[in-house]
Amino acid sequence: MLPHYELDLGFSWTKGRFGNKSYLQPSIIGESKPMFEMNVRPDDHVFNDKLFVGNLALRHSDIKYFSMHNNKSEAKTSEVILKTAIGSLARSNPINLLTGLPLNFYFKQRDEFVQTIMKLNDAPQFKVRKGKSKSYESKITINECKIVPQGYGIAMDYILKADGSIERHKIAKSKVLVVDLGFYTLGLIGLDKMEIMKESSAHLLGVDNAYKLLQTYLQSHIGKSPAKYELDPYVMSGVYEGRNIGHLINRAFRALAQQIQNEIESLNITFDYYLIGGGAAHLIYEYLDLPNKILFDQLTQLNGYGKISARLWK
Repeated sequence: MLPHYELDLGFSWTKGRFGNKSYLQPSIIGESKPMFEMNVRPDDHVFNDKLFVGNLALRHSDIKYFSMHNNKSEAKTSEVILKTAIGSLARSNPINLLTGLPLNFYFKQRDEFVQTIMKLNDAPQFKVRKGKSKSYESKITINECKIVPQGYGIAMDYILKADGSIERHKIAKSKVLVVDLGFYTLGLIGLDKMEIMKESSAHLLGVDNAYKLLQTYLQSHIGKSPAKYELDPYVMSGVYEGRNIGHLINRAFRALAQQIQNEIESLNITFDYYLIGGGAAHLIYEYLDLPNKILFDQLTQLNGYGKISARLWK
């Protein structure tokens, strides 16, 4: 049995896992430039000695590339990010790969995204450098690729054991709603006895909406604002330009939570459990008026993909 690789290529963050090794970087690339050795961090990534990837691009690239293209197979940044994420962990090991797409893109883009990923097998060798280590050659070899709806991984992480068998039988038999908050999309994935419900829906209602509000608030209160793709560290720290912006962050995400609450209520279905996940889920969690709600972190989706992989490729 081939080892499996789990990948979550998000608009804001890309996450990958191969065995006990993980990859977590912003979904951004930038032109490389000479660097002082003391500025290189252990988790900095360079692709083909030409492009900075993720946090390194955010910190040091003068020219950055960030895509909000809703078709990931066509986004100009996707190939470099995919190669870096897979190559930095799997190197040249043959793998089975499992990843996801937002529900509203799943049926339209699934086949094309699989083709994009499988075409990586035809790509020539490339180089990846991590931290201060020397660059190493990688050649991607993907045997099989499976795509699931994003949000499904959150539920499976909660329901399944690491080997893919059911751990929480009561939850597995219940009616569950996954609220999957992405950067660009909101997935409302209903599960009834682990089967995806036809009422499941997706909306262009994500962190991006809150960030637009936050930019407006920052312009009003401070007179300037970072670009959207640069907001993450300021939201995480709660400080911008030396000023506490916690109240502005809360205000923006409270407004987003109210919109999400409206979408959940419009389903007009009573669920036994509500699973709230995504990298910014903790910023909306307390504002959602839902019974039996459970909060999950940024890596839950990836953990779930690992359990689905174990279930698929036994």
